[in-house]
Order: sequence, then C-alpha cells, then structure tokens
Amino acid sequence: MEGGVGVVIGPLGGSGIAEAVAAVPGIDAAIVNSPAEMPAAVAGVAVMVTFGWSDDWLTDSLRWIQSVSAGTEQFPAARLAEMGVVLTSARGIHEVQVSEHAIGLLLAMTRGIAAAARDQRDHLWNRAIVGELHGMTLGVLGLGTIGEGVAKRATAFGMRVIGTKQHPEGYSGAAIEAYPPEGTLEVFRRSDAVVVTLPGSADTAGLVGAAELEALRGGWLVNVGRGSVIETAALVAAMQAGVLAGAALDVFDGEPLPFDSPLWDLPGLLITPHLAGLSPRYGERLAGVFARNLAAYRGEAEWVNRVV
Repeated sequence: MEGGVGVVIGPLGGSGIAEAVAAVPGIDAAIVNSPAEMPAAVAGVAVMVTFGWSDDWLTDSLRWIQSVSAGTEQFPAARLAEMGVVLTSARGIHEVQVSEHAIGLLLAMTRGIAAAARDQRDHLWNRAIVGELHGMTLGVLGLGTIGEGVAKRATAFGMRVIGTKQHPEGYSGAAIEAYPPEGTLEVFRRSDAVVVTLPGSADTAGLVGAAELEALRGGWLVNVGRGSVIETAALVAAMQAGVLAGAALDVFDGEPLPFDSPLWDLPGLLITPHLAGLSPRYGERLAGVFARNLAAYRGEAEWVNRVV
C-alpha cells in the first residue's frame, strides 16, 4: 500500500511467507530475494522482517525487526538495544506443526515405521514386535509454547509427561510435573523418551551430553529445538554404543548437515532436514503476529513477543 509504513522483507525462499506478510494492510513492502541486495534495500527503512541477519543490514533508520523464527540468537541483541531498535520474535506460530512433527518422529521410531520404510527400498518383509507410546513417560525439555503443544498431544496418546521449564513455579499445563533447568538429568532418568524443544542460547548449548544420554538408556530421543542443545559427539558415541533405542533429529549444529557428517549413517538415527517448523499456514500465522506488532509500532497496542 503506497504511503504505508515502509517495510523490507528479507530473503525467505519461495515459500509464500514474504507475500503473506506483504499483504498486511497499512504497509509499503519491498520483498528482497538475495542477501546481497539487503544493504541497499534497508537504507532509510525503519522496519525489517527477516530470518537471517548480517551486521551491514543495521542502519540508523532501523527501528523494528520482526524475526520470522521463534529463535533470535542470530541477532545482535545488545547492539540493537543500544540503538533503540525493537526486536520481536515469531514465538507461538510453530506450536501446531512442530508438536505434530515431534510426535510423528516418536511414532516413526517406536512403531517401526522408519525401519519399514528402509526395508521397503530393499523389498524386505521384516516383521518384529514394535512399541507403543501409551503408558510411556515422556520428558519434554522446554515446556514453552511448543513444549506444551507436545505435552498435550502426548497426553492424548496416553503418555505421562514431565518436563523442564525456566520458571516452573505455579506451572499448570499438560505435564504432571515441571522441573527447573537444573532438573534436566532427573527428567532423563525418569523418562522412556525425551523431546527437546529448547531454543539455542548460551544456557542451553551442550545441555544434553553423555550423562543425560546414559540416563535415557534404552529410550528414545527427539530434537525439534536447536541442534546446539545436544552434544553431537556424545550422541554419535551413544548411538554407536547402543545406548539409545533410537533418536530422531530435525535440527543440527550446522545446517545444512554436511554430506560427510557421521550422523547420516548412524543406525537407529532418523533425520529430517529442519522440516518441523514448516507449514502451509506459516505465512498466515506470521502475518498475524506482524500485524499485531505493527499496531504496537504505531503506538496503538502492546508488543507481542518482544525480545529487545
């Protein structure tokens, strides 16, 4: 809309997300398709919608960044605060699809679906007793929006859910017990399966290591949070030693996962290429958050998911 708030939408791939945001009333949007074009595009612009970041995108005119992801570790938060730039996340728009993906990965492993898919390629008819989620104890690392979504869906399958939460005092969600982050090892000890939904941060980096994996011996591990939360070398060693019944990863320390990564060939490891957050409704949900924050930018409402 000509005469609206000027907004630069950074490279998001041909997913339709940029177009959904650009359709929000009251903005004059420019969609940029290449990171190389961003420095010129952001000159004199106050509002940016982006997933990625480069320091040469930071200008004196910038006043608000809407992140396309729930995680915002890629942004220079301290510098933005110094310059008075508001940073908001997309927290909350991933709950449905990431929760479904996490449960799907659990089912694929425990019900033998992943193994059957591998056998199909070789025309093998292998039948074996498979497990069931009903009656298992599921540990959820990070009972935030996504973790709570996982807990609700797991409960519907008849699982008992425990988990960790930054501030568990007064917790009243779907889990029967919530521990502070210091209780992570205890959650692993008590669980038959663990789903990691934690964001990447200095506090969560390497949180899951050899001790936690050993505590889950014979169990199942799923990571739909951030790859940095799990020590890759410890996971490789645990899988090679048969410590876990299986593991499924949607996120990795470095992405895309290198061709020569040892993770590709680990028996019992299921890999999806960071698909959990994707959904045909992603753009619609992001546009909703952006529209609410646009009102806040104009001084007409409170910010949603403000980080800085």
